[in-house]
Amino acid sequence: MKNSKLFYIALLIVPWLTIPFLGRNAFKKYLPAAIFITTFTKALDLFGEKKKWWRIYKGIPPLDSANFFNFGPYLIASLWILKFTFGKFPLYLISNLILHICFIYLGGLKFLKHYKIASLEKLTKLQYLTIHFLRGLILYGFQYINNFSNTKKHSNK
Repeated sequence: MKNSKLFYIALLIVPWLTIPFLGRNAFKKYLPAAIFITTFTKALDLFGEKKKWWRIYKGIPPLDSANFFNFGPYLIASLWILKFTFGKFPLYLISNLILHICFIYLGGLKFLKHYKIASLEKLTKLQYLTIHFLRGLILYGFQYINNFSNTKKHSNK
């Protein structure tokens, strides 16, 4: 892809343009969880690549292509899904599962492979869906604990 640098930069920047619509309070409230899950995902990317579960392509040095996806659309999507569903766990589970099913089975994986971001190697789509589902539980759990600890801090003042 001859415009890959421009594509990677757009992949990173364009999702951030939606932040003003998220609202300052939601951004501050959910950013720690989004950063945590993005960092966790980066560690999982490295582990999965070592185990040859998937392949991560080169990006723009020093970043690999998955960094542009993780710190762009994935981080911002984590903020948005928490904003709309946090505190409504069944809705969160259903929404998260539907989003991941659509991503995995309706073109997201093809998008990643076509634009040389990542591709599955030894994992089936169902195994990959399971990893996404578990990551979703970790994201919600982190936000729940963070929310609980912040509530406790404010009640002790």
